[in-house]
Amino acid sequence: MKTLRISDNAHRELTRLLGEMMAKTGKPQTYRDVIDVLTQRSVILPAKLLEKIDAAMNGDKQLGYGSRAELVEGAVDMFLKEARLG
Repeated sequence: MKTLRISDNAHRELTRLLGEMMAKTGKPQTYRDVIDVLTQRSVILPAKLLEKIDAAMNGDKQLGYGSRAELVEGAVDMFLKEARLG
């Protein structure tokens, strides 16, 4: 088994997610389970697109998005509605 060093913030977030998963499933979970879920529902975006997202969020606080994830979720939802897929 190998050891992986992570920041205290990352450890807190993993522990929080672990607790949520255990509460939902009622079964013991591991950090590996949490990481598997996170990687299954992750989307990798190009750095230039992330820069545009950050610039839009920083330039217009009235957009109402508190995070990249919220903005991307809203954009995908809007796309699906326009495409009549969601």
